[in-house]
Amino acid sequence: MNLDEVNGQDLSGAFKVANLTVAVLAILSGISQLFSGIQSFVIGLYIIAFGAAIGLLEFRVPPEAHSYASFLFSFIGRGVFYTFIGASINGASFFRIFTGLLIFIVGLVYISLEYVPSISLPENMNIEGPTRLEEDVV
Repeated sequence: MNLDEVNGQDLSGAFKVANLTVAVLAILSGISQLFSGIQSFVIGLYIIAFGAAIGLLEFRVPPEAHSYASFLFSFIGRGVFYTFIGASINGASFFRIFTGLLIFIVGLVYISLEYVPSISLPENMNIEGPTRLEEDVV
């Protein structure tokens, strides 16, 4: 696939699906990790909270998010965060190994997207808000 073909296409839907998939998988693996001991319980709570935050950011971006979690508004920051979540999932079952590996791989893809100039950030990851392609004429 040539990256010039991707230039100019709106990939916001693909990013939304990827982010919501990561959110759902993180929440489910966090729930399954709750009953594996006290250390896994605490890590599971964090994974559930991170998954819920990722999911909520797809629908509403509070103004505080830009100042407290600015790393989530770049491909490399979100990619490192996803690799951290994927690596934090305890691999005591096939489901958790699979979800941890999948979230980790999505994080690596996000990190690599930082270095592809033809792919721009989706609107919910853009700190300046929605980008305007044309100026409004009054």
